[in-house]
Amino acid sequence: MKLAKNDFLKSVMILMTGTVMAQAIGYLISPILTRIYTPEQMGDLGVYMRAISFLSALASARYELSLPLPKSDSHSYLLYRLSLRIALYTLAGSVLVSLIYLITKSFDLNEVLFISITLISSFFLVFINLGTNWAIRKKQFRKISNSRVINSLTSNGLRWVFGLFSWGSWGLLLGTLIGYIASSLTFMKEYFSIDKTHRISRSRKKTFALVSEYRQFPMVSLPHVLIDLGRDLLVATLIIYFFSKDIFGSYSHSYTILRLPIMVIGTSIGQVFFNRCSEMVNRGESIYQLLRRTTLLLLAVSIPAFSVIYFFGEPLFGFVFGDNWLTSGYYSEIMSFWLMTNFIASTVSSIPIILNRQKEFFILGLITTSLQLVSFGILPMTLGNSPQNFETILWFASISQGIILIITIFFILHYARIFKAPLTT
Repeated sequence: MKLAKNDFLKSVMILMTGTVMAQAIGYLISPILTRIYTPEQMGDLGVYMRAISFLSALASARYELSLPLPKSDSHSYLLYRLSLRIALYTLAGSVLVSLIYLITKSFDLNEVLFISITLISSFFLVFINLGTNWAIRKKQFRKISNSRVINSLTSNGLRWVFGLFSWGSWGLLLGTLIGYIASSLTFMKEYFSIDKTHRISRSRKKTFALVSEYRQFPMVSLPHVLIDLGRDLLVATLIIYFFSKDIFGSYSHSYTILRLPIMVIGTSIGQVFFNRCSEMVNRGESIYQLLRRTTLLLLAVSIPAFSVIYFFGEPLFGFVFGDNWLTSGYYSEIMSFWLMTNFIASTVSSIPIILNRQKEFFILGLITTSLQLVSFGILPMTLGNSPQNFETILWFASISQGIILIITIFFILHYARIFKAPLTT
């Protein structure tokens, strides 16, 4: 009965149901895809995914994260509209820069196609991010779940079909793009309905006031996330440059598989958690106890799961994904400590936004980035670029990242404990 009456747990379960279904589809088809596509082709997918994540974050200036925060739907609508306009201008600028780049060098069809697919994918991913945050505000968690299931069914199904036709890397990229398009259609339809309802509230003066009120998103949160995403993109480039696309493909696959708990459990809890904490702060309540309980729950869930990976990662990957992915399994053993702490930290990473502590966590983000760049950019020049040296570098990266993420979690708990919520009027 308690579970049935607990809105927080009910919302989490709704999100997790769709998310688990979406990820289950990915899990079930992944052993098939890894026997169709090579680690090198998966490496191309890894670079593409990092590129669109970076570009979509840049495009909306992170204003999409502000949508659940205003007390008024009309104010949130103005932020929605503002985010979309910024994204359109940013992506138009990206198209222009890409054209200039392509004109100034010899024609390469593969490069033209890769840039085109990346830009188009970024546009639809922006709409998904905006629609998701509006749905969080309106507690339409089932809509988010449905979007994820549609994305997973479409993208994974098409990757399989395109793989049967031996389309190689392009099959992976096109399948992902079409999945984003299908997933975004519901949110696009919703936006036109929102626009029709709230059009009367359009006001340049109010929009400018909201830009000022939520300026921490483009000024602090945006640089923070761009550093994180830019770091991931740069790390991919460095691994490919110093080692090989094959090694990067194994690393990227391992990283993706280990992040699945974040997608299945962490993201669902995190999005509901963000909504609940925003409401509590607006009511002048402390979020510390809720944060503490959530962190302990995540720790209890993560220790058994990542312990299995640490001890049995290599044989598990070989059994599930095929012998070509034994190396990826060994990488997963090395990275298990890193990704376990990342699972906990990522789920509660929205708290600095609510507590207005982005600056402090921006500094922690810089430290995290510096350690990764030292690992993958400096150490290869010192130790060498053999596969064995990459394993040593990965151990250093995993341990250092795990430690800094533990420090981040303790800082989040500390600031939540001392935070004094403003009194509502």
